[in-house]
Amino acid sequence: MIRSYLYRSDGQLECNPPVERFREILKQSDQLLWVDIEDPEDTDVECLLELFELHPLTVEDCIMPNVRPKLEEFDRYLFVVLQGIHRSKEGRLRPLELDLCIGTNFLITVRTEPIRVVDEDRLRVEKKSPIIKRGADFLFYSLADSLIDSYYPILDEVETKVDELETRLLRNSTQTTLVNLFGIYNELMLLRRTLAPHREVLSRLNRGDLPFIKPSNSIYFRDIYDHLLRMNDLVDGCREVTTMALEAYATIVSNRLNEIMKTMTALATLSLPLIIITGVYGMNFGEHPLLNSLRSLLHTFTALGLLSIPVMIYFFRKYRWL
Repeated sequence: MIRSYLYRSDGQLECNPPVERFREILKQSDQLLWVDIEDPEDTDVECLLELFELHPLTVEDCIMPNVRPKLEEFDRYLFVVLQGIHRSKEGRLRPLELDLCIGTNFLITVRTEPIRVVDEDRLRVEKKSPIIKRGADFLFYSLADSLIDSYYPILDEVETKVDELETRLLRNSTQTTLVNLFGIYNELMLLRRTLAPHREVLSRLNRGDLPFIKPSNSIYFRDIYDHLLRMNDLVDGCREVTTMALEAYATIVSNRLNEIMKTMTALATLSLPLIIITGVYGMNFGEHPLLNSLRSLLHTFTALGLLSIPVMIYFFRKYRWL
């Protein structure tokens, strides 16, 4: 699906001009054409190759998702790949790729699936928002800013989960808590892998030395870069907390196992006198002369064995072994 917006030199906005006019529009430097392509088809690919004269490798990156965020310079345009984030209906985080081509008087956005922030900016343009009046680079900034800011709700949600799991770990460290911790850790790793490559892209954009980006607009990209740095710091902080929580869980489980082994050892020691007594009286002897002569001694030993049980219980409780 292709949608297009033409901002004419007289200040009027034209929605969805015919594709046949694109070649003529591109020849007029005082106009701005934004072409938004969702789930590109063969005709859309031909339009990108023939009318906009994009490099075949650029078109290949546009139609093949999961490209790492990057910035490439060409003679007629800049090619930028950015990634947003989305939580699916199943509750999993998924990256969303947005490919952009910024020229002198045109901006092309390509996506293989709907991206909410792009649709919101598109609706703003339809409502005569001034973001399209300031040139292709400023429109590109608006889209990039909305895409990067879409990470904030996800980061706030993950940070809240980390705090809750940290508190729950100290109160009740169960197997479910461990599974949730690993889930949060995997989400943080995905966020880190998605956000980190944007640092190099935005660092180049805010220098002010790239073609098709006005030096006066580079300060806006510096603002996005600052947001990105704060997000990376937040992800790294949550990741360190989650790592320490996993280590704390392992320590708690180890201590709990030691307590269980200590209790079992104490119970085994308490049962030792009874085992000896039952072993002696369980011998298969009838009227053995030696046993008859030592009967009084055996009774004494039995009494001492029974008396040792409460004594051991007292010492076990005193030293908190039981």
